[in-house]
Amino acid sequence: MHAHAESLDSKAGVVLGFAGVLVGLGATAQSAVSDEVAFQVGLGFAVFAALFAAVSFLPRRYPVLEVARLRENNLTASVEETKLELLDTEILMVDQAAALVKQKGRGVRASVVALAAGAALVVAGTLAATGGHAHA
Repeated sequence: MHAHAESLDSKAGVVLGFAGVLVGLGATAQSAVSDEVAFQVGLGFAVFAALFAAVSFLPRRYPVLEVARLRENNLTASVEETKLELLDTEILMVDQAAALVKQKGRGVRASVVALAAGAALVVAGTLAATGGHAHA
């Protein structure tokens, strides 16, 4: 589970980098290109992609086993009761961690979609401004 969360962080980092490059290029675009509505909307999508990716990086509190509390709660309990409570706690921790990873995955997916849309719109706006030629 932890490895999956780490890989999502890596993917979010790549999206954040590409979105930053796209926004940086947009900031230095010629006025004929930057006046295109599609270009401007594309840059907006790139900014949203960067925001979604950055939110995916936010630290989250992953569940951990609090053994001291478990010990205190089970000093007088039988071994079977303690084992059952430990198993229930582990199941709950796995469920909570899975929900956090799923939430992070949705953020990364949204950032990839926003980046793809932004890049397509920036290219479309550039082509519209230059009459379909690569250089104005």
